[in-house]
Amino acid sequence: MAIYRDAIGNPDSKATISVFGAKYGQPGNGYFAFKSTNDAPYRRWDYLSRDVSHIVAEMEADGWQCSVNKDGYGAPRIDCTHIATQAVIDEAKKASDTKFANAERGFIRFGSVPKNGYSINHRDNTQEAGVSAFEAEFTADNDYRVLVTPVLEVTYYSVIDRPAFRVYGEKVGTGADGEPVLKVSHTVKL
Repeated sequence: MAIYRDAIGNPDSKATISVFGAKYGQPGNGYFAFKSTNDAPYRRWDYLSRDVSHIVAEMEADGWQCSVNKDGYGAPRIDCTHIATQAVIDEAKKASDTKFANAERGFIRFGSVPKNGYSINHRDNTQEAGVSAFEAEFTADNDYRVLVTPVLEVTYYSVIDRPAFRVYGEKVGTGADGEPVLKVSHTVKL
């Protein structure tokens, strides 16, 4: 069974089938299109009726769990979860939660701490109140997992290739992307 992945290689089980090209959601014009952020193959069906049972049956036969809802025009929208891919996601989350059950909360930074002790907010070209970091959990053997919001996930993927440092200090603010900003007392390279 296929496992579907997003553009950076992570398992991604979600997709949506929506109506496109129909006038105010009315059947007869337009089509249903399968849209996702994963590498599942694109699919398309004519929008001839609000009855989507044939689409749901096709998707379920291919290993998807489907839920039918309505869009803002009352046209059918089908939310889909790929069962095998979701099982991989659930198993990885369970293993990670077990590993980090007794983890210590702290902060991590990718890239060395600026010598002047202040990060730059590149969006506004201003100085932060301290050093930008991410919240993280650390195991006794210094393995870690970064705790990110959807906004911080983008930043995280842009810096993940830099050297990692566990950062200690006092939280003095919140950065432009919602990250903790610290007055750093010391760091430990991971």
